Amino acid sequence: MGPYTATVTVPEFTPVIDPETQIAVIVDEYGRTVRMGEHGTGTSGLTRTTTTPGDGSGPDGATDTDSHESYDQDQSPG
Repeated sequence: MGPYTATVTVPEFTPVIDPETQIAVIVDEYGRTVRMGEHGTGTSGLTRTTTTPGDGSGPDGATDTDSHESYDQDQSPG
């Protein structure tokens, strides 16, 4: 077992709500807004369907399972 590797102090960032836009922004220890990188938003969903033939009173028939995944993404800010 060896000594721990050298570490780096990470500056303190605080999320706050901008009172005008009601959007969270990140500020540093001096109160300056910090850009954390930009990204778009997206939605994802998986829809499953299952069909079983018969009236359920016996093991007759095959079961069929299917799924469909959808993903929508808006344009990332430039």
